[in-house]
Amino acid sequence: MLQELGRLDEALASYTQAIALKPNLAEAHGNLGNTFQELSRLDEALASYTQAIALKPDFADAHYNLGNTLKSLGRLEEAEAIYTQAIALKPDLADAHNNLGTTLKELGRLEEAEASYQQAIALKPDLALAHTNLGRVLFNMGYQDLALKSIEKANHIDPQSKESRLILSVIKSRKSREISEAVIGDARDIGSFRGLTSNPLKLQRAVEAGLITKLYGINSNVKKKLKNDARFGTRSSEFNLLEDSSPIIQSLAADLTRIMMEAVKSDVYVYDAFFNILGAGGGTTPHHHLNDSDKDIDLNLGKQKYSLQYYLSVGDQNCSEPGMLKLYEPVEDILPGEGMITIIPANRMHSAVYNGKTDRVMIGINFYSL
Repeated sequence: MLQELGRLDEALASYTQAIALKPNLAEAHGNLGNTFQELSRLDEALASYTQAIALKPDFADAHYNLGNTLKSLGRLEEAEAIYTQAIALKPDLADAHNNLGTTLKELGRLEEAEASYQQAIALKPDLALAHTNLGRVLFNMGYQDLALKSIEKANHIDPQSKESRLILSVIKSRKSREISEAVIGDARDIGSFRGLTSNPLKLQRAVEAGLITKLYGINSNVKKKLKNDARFGTRSSEFNLLEDSSPIIQSLAADLTRIMMEAVKSDVYVYDAFFNILGAGGGTTPHHHLNDSDKDIDLNLGKQKYSLQYYLSVGDQNCSEPGMLKLYEPVEDILPGEGMITIIPANRMHSAVYNGKTDRVMIGINFYSL
């Protein structure tokens, strides 16, 4: 229950106590491994799953979770072997077939990956992620129409999935560009992504009256801290800020969408949008905004992803840490001003530290060019 509530340190303590009381309880070792996994303590997760399997060699879920950990550590050949063992113990474990497919794809064995995804779907037809993954590998193999059908199926099963909606938009956009290129030949460079005219791109937008008050009224109690979350000392919203139906947010969404489209000279797909309210001692550790899906070679989405920061209130800058936006490679420090917008490629590392006496309020958006 503590793990489900996101109270991971407390869950860790309870599982540890269970193991102290009954050291041969394989399920407790397995659940301890799951908690370490959520905390990104992968070596400790590895040890817990290994112990669970030593105590209960036919523990299929522990084999599956051990495979996930090995995959996260980049030990793909070992992950493949462990997933195969999990499937031998529990042949109907659809998630294991799906993750084996992803491992095979990362090993460059696309046809075997396709077969694993197809098996996962045969076992669990409503496994949206398997349909999405099948679509990605089919696209990588050059079967664009089949890829599109798979992604459409995933989107039908789980219309709330941001990933399937993104990939559907990307594939449709690329197909449309290919048709346009075929019609107009070399007259325009439609196939390339033009990107930003500068890195960072700095813009300005007046902050409308009432917007900050509106943000303070939105629930900022995120129930579960994200894995590897770079933020500290902040109040943050969920990641669907621009879906708020209030007129002031919808006007903001329309205006920022226009700004993003002009910045990258294409249509855009907003993946997530949120606000951060930084109090004294708040900030972010050095981080970028690429996720695992962006790093996959099949669609190479990372080159189309950007991060926008919009500063509504800069707070108290008469202090030792005024909330400087620090960019890396190359290093550049930007002192935010009220209404400032910065847009950077999502792979650029950045951080900020703030210790002013009043809150600093900003909106962040991660988006893709199409």
